[in-house]
Amino acid sequence: MQMRLRRTPLDFLLLLFFLALFVSLGVSYSGWLALDKFWMLTGAVAVYYMVTAVPRRYALWVAAACGPLAAGFTIFFITADLWHGGLAFAAKFFTPLNRLLALRLFWPLLLPHPNVIAGHIALLLPYTVAVWLYARRDKKKQLALVTAVCLVLSLVGLLATRSVGAWLALITGLSVWAFWPLSGWLAASRLVAVRPLSRRAIYGGLVAILVLMEFVAVWLAVTQNLPGGQTIAERLALANGTWRLTQDYTWLGSGLATFPSLYAEYVVVIPNFYLNYSDFYLDVLLELGPVGAICLLAIWAGLLWLIVGALRRSLSRPYPHHNTKHGDVYWLRWATLSSFVVILVHGLVDDSLYGGLGTPLLFFTPAMAVLVSHHKDKEKPLFFNKRMAWVTAVLLLLLAGILVGFRRQITASWYAYRGAHAMDLALFADWPSNRWRFGDDTTLLEPARLYLDRALQLDNHNRTAHQRLGMLALWEMDIDTAVFHLQQAYAQDPTHRGVIKSLAYAYVWQGQPEKAYPLLAQIPEAAQEIEIYASFWYQLDQPGLAEKAAVAAAFLKNNP
Repeated sequence: MQMRLRRTPLDFLLLLFFLALFVSLGVSYSGWLALDKFWMLTGAVAVYYMVTAVPRRYALWVAAACGPLAAGFTIFFITADLWHGGLAFAAKFFTPLNRLLALRLFWPLLLPHPNVIAGHIALLLPYTVAVWLYARRDKKKQLALVTAVCLVLSLVGLLATRSVGAWLALITGLSVWAFWPLSGWLAASRLVAVRPLSRRAIYGGLVAILVLMEFVAVWLAVTQNLPGGQTIAERLALANGTWRLTQDYTWLGSGLATFPSLYAEYVVVIPNFYLNYSDFYLDVLLELGPVGAICLLAIWAGLLWLIVGALRRSLSRPYPHHNTKHGDVYWLRWATLSSFVVILVHGLVDDSLYGGLGTPLLFFTPAMAVLVSHHKDKEKPLFFNKRMAWVTAVLLLLLAGILVGFRRQITASWYAYRGAHAMDLALFADWPSNRWRFGDDTTLLEPARLYLDRALQLDNHNRTAHQRLGMLALWEMDIDTAVFHLQQAYAQDPTHRGVIKSLAYAYVWQGQPEKAYPLLAQIPEAAQEIEIYASFWYQLDQPGLAEKAAVAAAFLKNNP
């Protein structure tokens, strides 16, 4: 097999995404973590070009590698889980295993979170199913047996992770594939003989019903406190908080590998390590900014364009096209569409491809879409035509009009972004500090204060500037100033968790508990934290503040 790099329809978009990564590396405060994530995502681009360099006649063997890879995820997860559960004594007999699993204990960012493992397995499973179908068709018993074993192991691993989001994503992805033969059977059956429907109409109806059922199930789980509803509600709250963070970094993003600290400091308002991931799209928007997020969405749109076009060409051939030598990529095309649906659905509730340090499989499905479509080396990149040129020109004109019409607010947003970035550089040099910042020297935060003040001079309704200045005032024990700024931030966004919590504590320290209690009631951890604050203020020789904290703690304890 001779492999060579080829031009692909997604080259331009991948280049823009890589440039967004490079810019995000420059603005990140996290240093070596950002560099690690940069190289990991650069590896994802390399994997894309390695897969697309494979001749299409060998696409089946690329897909065949997905089964052992998914099974490997299962074995690693179960082994690491047993290690974490108390079987560490077994590792002393296997030094390499000991070193490998030790990473799980001592480096939280490499912790194989069940949702991350489940997302990878669900992404690869459709290809394993396709290879198993081909092996059965061609009577390749050994390949069928190996693939079946990998399929069973993958399903066991998926169940072991207990990731409902991954299960839902996989069911949706495989259903999108299975509905096509089902719609063909329905179209030919007597069930629709009274009012004949086309196969495509039936297929569209089945997909629409599935999506509607999933939305209804999620709504019922959250509103009726069904099993799993609390977890879904927590994920929605996490996404809501991340969306608020993206509004603070609307220009160039917050930088690579910055989500955990930003969410902890400005949304949860704790000085401790808070490792968690939001949904895929908001994570990208936060760290890479609008340009990076648009590039990624455009890559997904290009993937869908390629694979739907390839499937339409396959379906236009005489049936049964997948039983001929010309149909060796037919099931792989459906597997690619199924894998893409898995990414879309799972990305709404979790982030297995980009969160943390990212993954080399980020662009694997787009690469498979290019590989199994009728791609030619001289084919022009997607979106490069006269129609798209006119659309781009119109959008640029609209953007110019917005920039002119809202120039003060936009300029204020830029200064608020600069202030937020300067604040991050000063705060997170030694993060996590594991202690509240009250009474700390804020000299390093003066550049941030200047930017934030400038933002308010241009737009007094800028929530980011008010929130950050309120937090600075709290740390300096200028309670009245903190209350003023946080009240303004609350007026602009009364559902921002970080603003609610900071304003509630500011009211307590100011001696206005009647205003603080309705806000504290919205913060689940407030009752426990306020008790810690009581002893914290005694340690800082602030008996007045300690007494206020004790009164608030008693009220919350008696009024849960």
